[in-house]
Amino acid sequence: MAISRRTLVRALGTGVLGAGALSACTDRGGGPAPTGPAAGALTAPDQPLVVGQIGASYGRMAQVEAAIAAGLDEARIDINARWDGLFGHQVELTERHVMTAPGEDLTGVIATMAEAGVTCVITSIDEESLTAAMPALVEAGMAIIDVLTTGMGLRSPEVQTANLLLRVTPNDRTMASRYAETALASTSDSAGPAGTVAYLSEDTQQGRSLLTELELILNPRSGRVLSQQFHPVGDIGDVAARVRTVLQDPPALLVVNSGPEAAPFFSALYEATLDEDGRPEISIPIRLSPAATVDYAQLPAGEGMAADCLGDATGYEPGGEITPEHRTMMANRDPSFLQSGMAYSQQAYDALTMACLAAQHALSLEGTALAGALPTILTGTEECTDYEMCSRVMTTALQTEEQVTISFTGRMGALELGPRSDARIGQLREYTWSEANERVGGEAESFEAPA
Repeated sequence: MAISRRTLVRALGTGVLGAGALSACTDRGGGPAPTGPAAGALTAPDQPLVVGQIGASYGRMAQVEAAIAAGLDEARIDINARWDGLFGHQVELTERHVMTAPGEDLTGVIATMAEAGVTCVITSIDEESLTAAMPALVEAGMAIIDVLTTGMGLRSPEVQTANLLLRVTPNDRTMASRYAETALASTSDSAGPAGTVAYLSEDTQQGRSLLTELELILNPRSGRVLSQQFHPVGDIGDVAARVRTVLQDPPALLVVNSGPEAAPFFSALYEATLDEDGRPEISIPIRLSPAATVDYAQLPAGEGMAADCLGDATGYEPGGEITPEHRTMMANRDPSFLQSGMAYSQQAYDALTMACLAAQHALSLEGTALAGALPTILTGTEECTDYEMCSRVMTTALQTEEQVTISFTGRMGALELGPRSDARIGQLREYTWSEANERVGGEAESFEAPA
């Protein structure tokens, strides 16, 4: 159903009570309270929502950059072509800025976006870069929807976000809790003592963050990290030495927070556990980060991997099960996504949709209003699953003076933000690997951030 600005303004004129209720809702997730115009001055903004986008083509971002960019652009096409935009205007998505190396100063990029009218930016960059960019983003008053970062450093007191940063994937505290519980519950006779973990990670702010969170959970419960190894981004280093470190004191669980470059490590570790008859003497369960949760049989990184070397591995990607609609959309965009994967494309698609719904909820395009409304549109009273449905619910509520708010469940599944606007409730896809190292599964399960 197309919602024109004229229709919406007419609804506002007859639905003051409903609009007041919408703009006065508190954030059940504990985030900033939504803002909106006073009841006596209700009007729809007579200008387009302009959304910026910043990605990166290095590190763990490189393998998902194309999928995120496609998800955002497909959402823009749907919102504008299928559903007539927002407030009678076409939603504008600025040209994507893609960082090609760490350490780039984004101050000028953000200033250019501000001059273009950007009030919301959707990011998929590393923790260090987002931390460095935060002062400029706050100064510009932009709402920030981040679809990738998980590091807890972005929530430290030293990083002033002015309540403008919202993150839609499970953070390191949530993932560390999941890994730690697996290790603590271990009863295997072919692995190390319960509660013990070996940790292998790229040397980044996020990699250090996940280790810290693991130790904070394990140490008070008589668990511990037996070995910790860090490597440069994209370079696993001396594989034989890393295998020896893990097997010197075998753990109950091995956590690999790397990318596809870990493929030779998996092979070497598996082969080092085999006896003379080719049977594993030690079987260590492995948990892989999203960056390493790829189909090795389809990628060059998997060439030469030992058969069944990932038989004890489980990997995760944020998001609900990929629906046929989303898969078809991405395949029509680029058939190579069927091989390379679609990780984070759901989050990207939903992020732009959420920005538009937040603007309609707040009746504002200002960044502070968008950031305040974003948590609220996920936890309202009326469930809806796409932009058209949600927009219709809000418009009807204004027309009928009903106190109705929306609970948007998009392509990444149900999502609720916590007190600091990180994902509190959401979904994860779980994968395993076949003997030929083909990724299988993709069933979704719910997660909830630890208290």
